[in-house]
Amino acid sequence: MDLLSVSNLSVGFDTPSGQIRILDQISFTVGRGQSVGLVGESGCGKSMTALAIMGLLPVAARATGTIKLDGQDLLTLDDTAMSGLRGRRLAMIFQEPMTALNPVQTIGHQVAEGVRWHLGLGRRAARRTAAELVARVGLPAGRQGLGRYPHELSGGQRQRVVIAMALACGPDILIADEPTTALDVTTQGQILDLLVQITATEKMGLLLITHDLGVIAQMTDRMMVLYAGRIVETGPTAGVFNAMAHPYTRGLFAALPSSDLVTSGPRGRERLAAIPGDVPAPSEALQFGCAFAPRCPLAETRCRSSEPPQIALQADHSVACFRPQGQT
Repeated sequence: MDLLSVSNLSVGFDTPSGQIRILDQISFTVGRGQSVGLVGESGCGKSMTALAIMGLLPVAARATGTIKLDGQDLLTLDDTAMSGLRGRRLAMIFQEPMTALNPVQTIGHQVAEGVRWHLGLGRRAARRTAAELVARVGLPAGRQGLGRYPHELSGGQRQRVVIAMALACGPDILIADEPTTALDVTTQGQILDLLVQITATEKMGLLLITHDLGVIAQMTDRMMVLYAGRIVETGPTAGVFNAMAHPYTRGLFAALPSSDLVTSGPRGRERLAAIPGDVPAPSEALQFGCAFAPRCPLAETRCRSSEPPQIALQADHSVACFRPQGQT
C-alpha cells in the first residue's frame, strides 16, 4: 500500500457567479522512502495541493476526492483529528521560513514545542531533543544557539530551523514547498542535500514542490507537471526528462538557464526561451478543453473544445495531450 494516496482531488471556491476550481482531479501516490516532485509555474496550484493534504485550506475552499494516509481518508477528519496528525505524521516546510517562525520565541522553544505537544516529553527532555535536531541540520546546538531568535539568523539558518521543526516527531510524509526560495546557490545545494539525506535515512515520503526542473531532476524519483490545476504529465523523473511529451513540459525545460538552451539576442546577448502568455486565472482556466491551448504552439481546434485524453506513453509515464511529443 502507498503511504500517501491522492485520488481525484479537486479544490474549489464558491462565489456569487459560481464555483472557481483551483485543482481539478489531481491523483498521485507517494511511497515510503520515495521522493515525488510537483513542478509548474506560479499560480498552477502547487501550494494549494500541499495545503489540501495538510488540512490547511482556506475556510471558503471545498475539497472533494480522497487523500489517504496509510488508508485513512484525511478529508473525512475533523480539525481536532488533523491537529493530531500535523507535525506528527504529516509535516511541511513552508516557502518563507521567516513567516513560519514566531519572531518572539527562541528557536529552541519552537523546535521543542512540537515534541512536547505530540510526544508528551517534559521540558528538559524536549530541549535535549531540540538540541539534537538543530545539530542534525547543521546549526549550533548549545545554549547560545538554541537561545537565538529568528531575526538573528540568516535565511539559510532559518530554513534549517524550519526543517528541524518539521522533522521533530519523525513524520511519515514531509512536504517541502519551495524550500530553497530566496537562498543563494551554495545554501540551496546544502538544503537540498540535507533533504535527500534525511528522506533516505528516515524512510519517509517526500513531496517536493518547486518551479525549478533542475531541482526536480536532482531530488526526485517521480515527477508531476501541474498546469492550471491539472496534471498534464507524470512519470519517473528520468523517463519524463528523456522523453518530454507535453508542450508545457518542454517549454519549462527550454526556459532553464543552460548554455545549450539559449538563443542569441540583440547585440550578441543571450536570451532565454520563454513560454508566451501567462497562466490563466482560475476563473478562466477551465473555459478551454486544454487550459494550455492559448499558449501552445501545437494547439488546434480540438484542443480548445475537448478535454485532452490521458495517453500512456511508456511504463508509468502518461500525458494529457492530443499531440504528445509533437506527433500529429
